[in-house]
Amino acid sequence: MRSPKYLSSLFGILLCTCHAVTGTVAQESEPKADVAVAAPVIADEPKTIDPATLVPPPLAANASVTFANASLRDVLDWLRTEQQLTVLLETGALKEANISLVEPISDQLQDAPLYLLLNRLRVLGLAWYFEGNILHITSVAVADARRKTVPYNVGDLLDSGYELSELAEAIMRTIAPASWEDAGGDGAVSFLGDVMFIRQTDPVQRQVQGLLAALRKHARQTFILDPPQHVALRAKLEQQISVDFLDTPLEAAVADLARLTQTDVRLDVGALRSARIREREPVTLKLSDCALHIVLQAMFVDLKLNWVLRDGVLWLTTEQDANAFHKTAVYDVRDLCHNVAESEALMDAVQSQTEADWDDTGGVGSMASPQPGTLVVYHRESMLMDVLALLETYREALRSSKPRDRKVQDPQEVITVYYRLHAHMAQELATLLPKLVLPDTWKSETRPDAVGEVFHVASPPDLFTEDGRLARAIMDKDPASAQALVVARTVLIVRQTRAAHAEIAKLIGRVETGDPREGAPGGMGGGMGGMGGFF
Repeated sequence: MRSPKYLSSLFGILLCTCHAVTGTVAQESEPKADVAVAAPVIADEPKTIDPATLVPPPLAANASVTFANASLRDVLDWLRTEQQLTVLLETGALKEANISLVEPISDQLQDAPLYLLLNRLRVLGLAWYFEGNILHITSVAVADARRKTVPYNVGDLLDSGYELSELAEAIMRTIAPASWEDAGGDGAVSFLGDVMFIRQTDPVQRQVQGLLAALRKHARQTFILDPPQHVALRAKLEQQISVDFLDTPLEAAVADLARLTQTDVRLDVGALRSARIREREPVTLKLSDCALHIVLQAMFVDLKLNWVLRDGVLWLTTEQDANAFHKTAVYDVRDLCHNVAESEALMDAVQSQTEADWDDTGGVGSMASPQPGTLVVYHRESMLMDVLALLETYREALRSSKPRDRKVQDPQEVITVYYRLHAHMAQELATLLPKLVLPDTWKSETRPDAVGEVFHVASPPDLFTEDGRLARAIMDKDPASAQALVVARTVLIVRQTRAAHAEIAKLIGRVETGDPREGAPGGMGGGMGGMGGFF
C-alpha cells in the first residue's frame, strides 16, 4: 500500500541493522542489564492551533455584533466605524461575480474574533485578504487566484529530528493536496538552508503555519487551524436532547435544536438551494435522550444533509459540500510507533481499518508521518474523529495485552564479543586495541580494576576458490580435485563495555577498508583495502 519511497527507507533501516564488521562476531551469553523505557505520556492539549494567532492582529480582536438582514454596505460601515479598519471593496470583482452590495446578511458575533465573521461571508461568494494594513473585500475567485511566497525558518524542527523532504511531503500531502505543482496546481515548495519557501494563497499559507506550529507542539489530536469555539461545539454534539417534530419546517427544527443546546446551528442556505432543498422542507422525528449528532443523523436520512464545524458555527449543509470540506490534524503516536517501519505499519492499519477514501486507493484523504511518532491526517472531520477512536482502541489493546517493556542496551554493560579476523590482523590488534580504544578502560599493572581484556585464539582457516568464493563445501565433497587458497583466521576475544565495543567495531572496519582518500571519486581510495580480509 505504501509507495516505493517508503519501501526503500525501510530497506535502508534493515541494512543499517544488519551492518557488522567483516568476519564472524559472536557474543557471550550472560545476564543483561537492560534499562526499561517508560512509555511516553500522550498529552490532551493542545487540541487545536488557534487561527486567531495566525491572522493579522486587527482581525483577531474580539467583537460583538448582530446583523439581521443587513446589507453588505452596513457590514462594511460597521467594520470602518466600529472596528476602525481601513476597508477597500473591490467592486469590479464583485460585479464580475454578480454579488450585490445590498445582498442581505444575517450573522452575529458574541465576543469572538472578527475574522470568523469575515470568513462566513464566503457563503455569499465573498472573500478577504489583508495587505498593507488594508482589509480587502473581494470575490472568492479573485482571492483564490492570489498567491505569494512566504519564508518559514524550520531550523528548530530540523534540530528536533525532522527532515526537510519529509516536512515538504507532509505539507503537500495533508494541506490542500490538489493545489500543489506535483498535483497540477500552482503551489510550490523550495528550500534554502534551514528556510522553506512556500508559494500559495493566503488561506493555505495559514494552514501551513498551523501545521508547523502543530508539529512543534501537538497532542493526542491537534487540529492545525480550528478556532477554540469548535472544542465547545464538539462537546455540544454529545449533549443529550429530546425532540418531537411533526411536519416541522426544516428551518424551524434547526432553530429548536439551537435553542435546546444553546449552540450556533445554521443552515447553509446557498448549498441547500443549489441542491434544490427547501428551507421549509417538513421534518418528522421523535427521539428521547439522544446525542445531538444522533438527532442530526436521523433528521438527515431522507434529506441527504450533513454537518460541518466551520468558522465557529455548526453548519447543516449538503452531503456533497460536507464531504468536500476537509481538515488536517496532527496525532502524537509515540507510544504506538518508534521507527519508520512501525510508522508505515500504523498508517497501513489506519487505512485498512477505516471506511474512508484514501489517496492511495483513488480517494482524497491522505496522511503522512514526517517523523516516527507523529501522524498527520487530512480528511473529513468525522473521519479524523474515527482515526482518533481507532488510535485509542490500539492503545487500549496494548494496555490490556501482556506487558513487554521495551528495552535499551546499557552502554556501560560489560560483555564479551568474539571477532573472527585475518590471523595477522587479529594478532596485531590484540596489542593495539588497548592503546587505540579508550586506553583507560583496559586491565594493566597500573589499572588492575579496569574491565577491558583481550585474548586471541586460532580459528579454523577459510578456503577460497580462485574467484574468491568460499570453497569449504567443495573441499568436503572432492578434496583431491579442488584447489583452494587457505586463509588463516584468528578470533579476538574481547571483554569490554558496549560503548567500547562500538568503537572497536569502527576501528576494525577502518583497518579493513581504510579511510576514503580526499578527492577520490566515491571513496574508492580506501574501498579496495577490504580485500585484505581475504588474502
